[in-house]
Amino acid sequence: RQKKYSYKREEIYRVICSTKSHPTAEWVYLQLKPKIPDLSMGTVYRNLAAFKAEGKVASVGVVAGQERFDGNVLPHTHFVCDRCSAM
Repeated sequence: RQKKYSYKREEIYRVICSTKSHPTAEWVYLQLKPKIPDLSMGTVYRNLAAFKAEGKVASVGVVAGQERFDGNVLPHTHFVCDRCSAM
């Protein structure tokens, strides 16, 4: 079933797909908050969960206690630095 259009959902997806940094939900929130002042962390988390369920984004694991996401869902590997936790 197609979801109703949502500007916030579209922007969350756009931000995830615009970076190769494997962002956290908090990073997405901080990128969009200046542009969308009424954005909540709950909205970011709900949409990321929906994108994962739809196969539009991938969870690449939890690093330093925060789940990381990737807008590139094509098969590829991820590495995490043992020293600084960079991906």
